[in-house]
Amino acid sequence: MNWEEYGLRISVAEDSLSASETVEVSVLALVGGHFKFPDNTRPVSAVYAISTSPLLKSLRIEMQHCIDLSDPSLSKYLKFAVAPVHTASLPYQFSLIEGGEFPAYQRYGWIERSEFCCVTTVAIKEEENGGVGNEERNGEEDGDSGDEGGKGKGETTGGEGQGAGGQEGEAGGVGRSDREEEGNGLKGPVDCTEDSELSTSQSKTIVSTHSTGIPEATVYAGQVFYERPDLLRFAAAKDLNALIQFIRKEYRQHELRQNFKFQFDHSCFGCLELVFGPQDEPITGWTVSPDIVPCQIEEGDLDNFGSDINTIPPSCLVSIYADSSHPDTVHVLKYAIPLKGLRKPRTININRSLKDISDAGHSVGTKDVPNPVSHNDLKKHLNDLKRFLSTSEAKFRDIANGCKEVQIIDSSQYDELFDGMTNQSLSKRVELFIGNITLLIELCPDHISTFLSILREQDHVVLSTLADRIAASYR
Repeated sequence: MNWEEYGLRISVAEDSLSASETVEVSVLALVGGHFKFPDNTRPVSAVYAISTSPLLKSLRIEMQHCIDLSDPSLSKYLKFAVAPVHTASLPYQFSLIEGGEFPAYQRYGWIERSEFCCVTTVAIKEEENGGVGNEERNGEEDGDSGDEGGKGKGETTGGEGQGAGGQEGEAGGVGRSDREEEGNGLKGPVDCTEDSELSTSQSKTIVSTHSTGIPEATVYAGQVFYERPDLLRFAAAKDLNALIQFIRKEYRQHELRQNFKFQFDHSCFGCLELVFGPQDEPITGWTVSPDIVPCQIEEGDLDNFGSDINTIPPSCLVSIYADSSHPDTVHVLKYAIPLKGLRKPRTININRSLKDISDAGHSVGTKDVPNPVSHNDLKKHLNDLKRFLSTSEAKFRDIANGCKEVQIIDSSQYDELFDGMTNQSLSKRVELFIGNITLLIELCPDHISTFLSILREQDHVVLSTLADRIAASYR
């Protein structure tokens, strides 16, 4: 089963299924959520919620990551992490698990799992001088390590759809630079006699650390497109198919241009800047102006997109103006925007004609008009919901009961689903329920928000994500 479009491949062990058996695999690639990752790690893949019906002995899960492993020694810093889908309170806490491999020179790692939940790939950011990884000390010092995940424990989960798309945990662990500053923050000499206010039990061990090289090896992707002929946007994210697909779908109505991969030059403080300056080509009559000065995207913003609740990709907007009334205005603008702060030089080239800009003048303001319902997207998300509910009788019953309480469905419809169709499969009953919801959306659009609230109240990452996508499709 190949979902490389979203950075995922799944295979089933030969002894898990007989020739006559079939299995349904549900997958949801999550872009953003209330996530907390283990201390001293950064997420380097999308988060996937995976479930099967019926349960299998094991699946081989191959996940795309954004780390360049041309240096094979970096593989040891990549780990798999899992979180239970059901949680009493947010955020979803990820824990490290043992196992899996990250082959050198490849951008996919794999692990075999028999228990399913939310799964992702994280990378260790720092290690102590001498080679002892900080992640091994977190449990000793902070009491909040991923021991649960380290023993390979998982949680039964559901996943849904192939849609693209949390809050990154605070980087910590003994020896982090902010711990060093805390330890050295006492000004002046410290009295260590018995009258000292600082007891030995309050003292902290300071361990020097160094970067594992993961930030320097992280690969990013940039996408250039025009929201209008006179408005360019440059968006960027970690080089992960799930995030790139999300960006392309988010801006699918716009004119997509070149995309490319890049890495930061860390001598420039991890910041990408669009540089506007003198041009080799004539630009008489034209003005190219960034909406924000300096026009920058910070590395931290790219790392947070796809791993916290912010699902807006970092981007820069550039406005293009032409004075068509001026007789000397050049007919075609060729404007180069070098990107500063990258390991290898890149340049965005604007190519616009006077006709392009004059056409844009007739459509100014149309981007603020609400888009009509995207029926294809809405249909897909409802189908994703149907597939997910078909894996859990209990969750289906909870949602249907919530709908009955607010009269989205009446008692007779509810009884038909759970009493009158006892000889029907769960998927057939869910299909009837989703049909009722589709009719609700068509005839009573004001009630759709009530239904989405019921989905979000389930405290389930898949249902919350689908609710957000249905809402976005409906707007």
